[in-house]
Amino acid sequence: MGATVSLHRLTMVAEDDGVMVGRPDTGSYAVFPEEGAQALRRLADGESTEEVTAWFERAYGSPLDLDDFLETLADLGFLRTDDTEGGPDEEPRVRWQRLGRAVFSWPAFLAYGVLVGVTVAAMVHDPGLRPTYHHVFFTHYVSLIPIVVFAVAIPCIVVHEGFHALAGRRLGLPSTLGLGRRLYYLVAETRLDSLLSVERKKRYLPFCAGMIADILLLCGLTLLSAALDGLGFPAWIHKLCLAVAFTCVLRLIWQFLFYLETDIYYVLTTATGCTDLQNATRFRLRTGLRKLARRKPPVPDTEWSPRDHAVARWYAPLLVTGYGFSLASLLWAGLPTALHFWSTVTGRLSGGDTPFWDLVDAAGFLALSGLQIGLLVHVTLRDRRARSRTTAPQGALT
Repeated sequence: MGATVSLHRLTMVAEDDGVMVGRPDTGSYAVFPEEGAQALRRLADGESTEEVTAWFERAYGSPLDLDDFLETLADLGFLRTDDTEGGPDEEPRVRWQRLGRAVFSWPAFLAYGVLVGVTVAAMVHDPGLRPTYHHVFFTHYVSLIPIVVFAVAIPCIVVHEGFHALAGRRLGLPSTLGLGRRLYYLVAETRLDSLLSVERKKRYLPFCAGMIADILLLCGLTLLSAALDGLGFPAWIHKLCLAVAFTCVLRLIWQFLFYLETDIYYVLTTATGCTDLQNATRFRLRTGLRKLARRKPPVPDTEWSPRDHAVARWYAPLLVTGYGFSLASLLWAGLPTALHFWSTVTGRLSGGDTPFWDLVDAAGFLALSGLQIGLLVHVTLRDRRARSRTTAPQGALT
């Protein structure tokens, strides 16, 4: 009869260029040709290696390189080793699945629509509620603005990432939260590699869930500001609500910088049928630069699908333009703003008659800036170490 192969619980999803096979519990995925996926299904059903080899040759008219096939399965972590032998893997139990289904049910979306409609009406009635960068400056203390806004915005960021996680968990998919980096930006992110386990049309809601959360937070904070102002609360309280609401607007704008692998990027790659468009495009650009320099082209450390290569041809100019836009905006607005802040802080620290609370304000700004830079350096080094250890496909929603 021949030997049988023990496999972990695998998912198989049809793609344009093959079948996406993966382990949701480890986030290991790869696109197999249809014939390879069929062979894998037979092995998973308990057929022996000899039976599968014989079937493959009858079905496709060519022999199956079984040793290479099994080696590929082992590299992906699909084979059960001596350490993991036993019964078949159990279906993972995902917490908060019922909550996810409730948050994204049709009654919930009906309520969301009412909230948006009321907010738009309030903004039409009172132009002071409309988002503007002026809302950020609710105090003249330079350190108090980022500290307070960031502290109050943390729950909003948690809600944004939580909506991503809940949209995935409603499908029974696990998720993790963490910190990441996009160019020179430090971001919070939700890792949902297991989305590759479901068909493409089911991936759009988890990708867009964070933006839904930002819209709801924007509406809720705007209406809360109007209510607090009408009840006679101190002005800084309702102004702070508008300041945090404006950060929600910034997060929505941020998502459209898709070249930084934001949520819109994953919507785009899903719609175009790509699996690793960003890295395929970067490799294409590196190859083009080396050709211009008359140097030996780089050797890819992975293989991309024909669809990734095809879309990368028109995505490459967008990627370059996007990075150029981010760097230009940094030179145009980011650096001058930073220089203004730092000159203010330097002036306060070097002045002999600076008031005590202005000195405290300047020291707080220095501490906050140092913390942000330190986190950015830490995340950058962590990501480099992670890339040196693995080349498995990964994705993170911000």
